[in-house]
This record gives sequence, structure tokens and C-alpha cells, in this order.
Amino acid sequence: MHTKAGNPASPRTAAKERELLDAVRRRDRRAFAELYHIYHPRLHGYLRRILSNTAIAEEVLVDVMFVVWKDARKFRGAAAVSSWIFGIAYRKAMTAARKEGRYEALLDHGADAEAMPAGSAQDLDLIRVALAQLSPDHRQVVELTYYCGFSYKEIAEIAGCPVNTVKTRMFHARRRLRILLPALAGADKEQNREQV
Repeated sequence: MHTKAGNPASPRTAAKERELLDAVRRRDRRAFAELYHIYHPRLHGYLRRILSNTAIAEEVLVDVMFVVWKDARKFRGAAAVSSWIFGIAYRKAMTAARKEGRYEALLDHGADAEAMPAGSAQDLDLIRVALAQLSPDHRQVVELTYYCGFSYKEIAEIAGCPVNTVKTRMFHARRRLRILLPALAGADKEQNREQV
């Protein structure tokens, strides 16, 4: 389980989230508000990177948390609370992306900037453009691994697929990014030379 992108949560935090979800099962509105407060920034950043429209990302976030409220009794405890909630977000985001008719990266610099890897704004733009060209399944694996800090096992739980499928998706995503990033960087350099 993770508190922010790449930072593992302490066992105490994981236990606290389980306690909150147990209270949500009993329809404790305060516990739900606290869980919402914990997950809103993480889900917002994740969904903003996945969906091109801020309003749609916010709508999906609300839908995710509604499902958490409504279906808390369905949580069996086999996975971390974060894996269960991000699994809901994953499925909702995939549905919303299909409805949008595209799966594109955001090109604004404000989307969850602290979760982005270090690098120049130009490099981050190249990464966003390259990620936009991956298939939804490949993009999700990259997003959940590098931006959200989930392990392959957790991603398998989120996506509802075997760990080997996650590994295969990551293999293909990395292979495609190795082709895309140099090509995009070369096109960007060429464009900069033309402007000079």
C-alpha cells in the first residue's frame, strides 16, 4: 500500500485505512469523509493523468468514492485498501477513456506535478506524449508503477489479471517507449532547430 507515488505506507497507515473502511461498511459518514480526504489527492492525480478532461476526471473520482461507500461491504480484505480503491478507479477510468474515444496524456504542467519524475518540462512533455501513444492497458501499468508506486502484484489486483499479464504489459510498454521517446526527442530537436 502507498501513501504517495512511490512511498510505501507504514503498517499503521494500512491498518488505519482498514479500520476506516470497516467503519464505512457500518455507514459511518465521518470515516468515509476521512477516507475520501486521504484518497482524493492520489486519485485526482492518477485520473488527471489518464483522462484528458478535468471535469470527467473529477466525475470519475466522485463515482469511485461512491462505489467505495456503496460497496464497502464487498471488500474482502485479500488486498490492501489502496489496491481495492485503485482497482475501482482503474475500471472507471478505462470506461471513461473508451467513452471519450481516445486515451491521451495531459499536456498541462499542473497535473499532480509532485508525482512526476524529475526532469525538465520539455522532457515531461515528451513522456506525456509517448504515454498517450501506448494502449490503455500498457499505459495503466506504467502509470500505476511509476506514478502511483504500486507493485506488480498490487497492479494485478487492481486490474483483475494475473501478475504475469502485468509483467508482459510492462515489457511491451517499455519496448514501445524505447522506440517512441528517442523519435519524439529527435522530432523535438528538429523543431527547435527550425525555430532558431
